[in-house]
Amino acid sequence: MQEVQNNAFSIRRLNPFNGLLQVFQLDAARALSANGQVWEIQVLSDSPQGLWANTPLGAQQYFTFGLWSETSGLQQVPVNPLFDIRTMIAASDRLIESLQPVLGQLPFPMADRYEQWLLDETDQQPLALLQSCRTENEMALNDRPAKWIATETDDFSFISSHLNQRDRPNHDGDNPRVHASILEAEVRHRAGSESCTAWYYRNEENEMMPYQESQPRHLEFPALLLAEAGYDADTAPLIEDYITWKAPQLLMLSYISGGCRERLEQLAVKQPVKMDRFWPLYPEIHNKDLLKRARVEARIRSANRN
Repeated sequence: MQEVQNNAFSIRRLNPFNGLLQVFQLDAARALSANGQVWEIQVLSDSPQGLWANTPLGAQQYFTFGLWSETSGLQQVPVNPLFDIRTMIAASDRLIESLQPVLGQLPFPMADRYEQWLLDETDQQPLALLQSCRTENEMALNDRPAKWIATETDDFSFISSHLNQRDRPNHDGDNPRVHASILEAEVRHRAGSESCTAWYYRNEENEMMPYQESQPRHLEFPALLLAEAGYDADTAPLIEDYITWKAPQLLMLSYISGGCRERLEQLAVKQPVKMDRFWPLYPEIHNKDLLKRARVEARIRSANRN
């Protein structure tokens, strides 16, 4: 299995899936971006507590130093005065200087090729992607029971047109994310009360290999991270609504087929502002005219808001 060596890579933001995070790192700093335009600059340093206490320094950690973009430059955030500010500025400057020449290579290659999947109770087929990581060491740290989540608990923006048509509002007075909760319950039902998970490795040809030799090899992995088949007639439209809602982020996936990408493009233009935000991270564009019109609409909407 391939070792990770590149300092410019991307990883999926999972459970819930929120696209791909772009990462560029040097020895003493790293830059993170969810849209390829605004980058969070993080610098590796000892904690202020350790510096203040005059105790032996332990493991360093990353601290946010500012936000950087090509248009606005570095917007530094307030920094604890106990930090070595001069060293942090130097590390930040080196990082940004190295980052700028590689922005034209976005999106960076996907590096999180170890994948943990929730399995269907009936046939043990992959049902939903729970988490992913870059190395076997990370996999050991993340190998814990997990449940699939449709949205963050404070994200109420997933609205299913199918459930609305059935007079199921997204807010019932107690739960402001009813539609996401219903979808999560359907996935839990298919996983069963004793939910099972398994790790797999996605190779360079995007073939899924079982991490354990005892695991079956010929499985059908959902291209869009959540199984779309196998639900009853009442649940299938809910799944379609969710895929539609996530289409702008799902277009970031580099390994989906051409037909799948064309389908997602048709769905993504229903959310032109979100699609335009993630445009720099799309590895391929099939219907350029369609997406170009959607981007124009997004700019008009943004201008009207301002």
